[in-house]
Amino acid sequence: MFIEIIKNTPIWVFVLFILLLFLGYTQTKNRKINLKRILILPIAMICLSIFSIISAFGIIKISLFLWLIGNVIAFFIGVKLISYENVKYDNIQKVFYIPGSWTPMILILIIFFLKYFIGVITALELPIRNEIEFIIIISLLYGLISGIFLARSIAISKTRFVNR
Repeated sequence: MFIEIIKNTPIWVFVLFILLLFLGYTQTKNRKINLKRILILPIAMICLSIFSIISAFGIIKISLFLWLIGNVIAFFIGVKLISYENVKYDNIQKVFYIPGSWTPMILILIIFFLKYFIGVITALELPIRNEIEFIIIISLLYGLISGIFLARSIAISKTRFVNR
């Protein structure tokens, strides 16, 4: 059955997977970026997670509410716990020097495989897709992951005020 699932996966999914691997890999390297680029990834992940919930379950208030709850929880915990002492901000060039991390790669892949998993469940028309417990878990997971991205970006951007 696994081979059939892979065979019936559209080519664009594999292309997207490779692009996401590349994006995640770039996050593992030390880099110099401006504030706008710091915000692109969390905004993209928030949009992707909301789109994923809507495409999987439709516009269901409970799923969107739980996504928001997961996002807020991850954001507030993340902003308190995430420390970027190794991030440096250059006030003259207005850029951040960020050490590489595997965390974004892992989170990107979790979102990709979660979306792929739900796509398979939808394609196979498995009844679990309509179970409230499944909707709750998936919605919270999407919210938590996108909230981590947002918290990470906020923690990085806060170094503008700390490293003066």
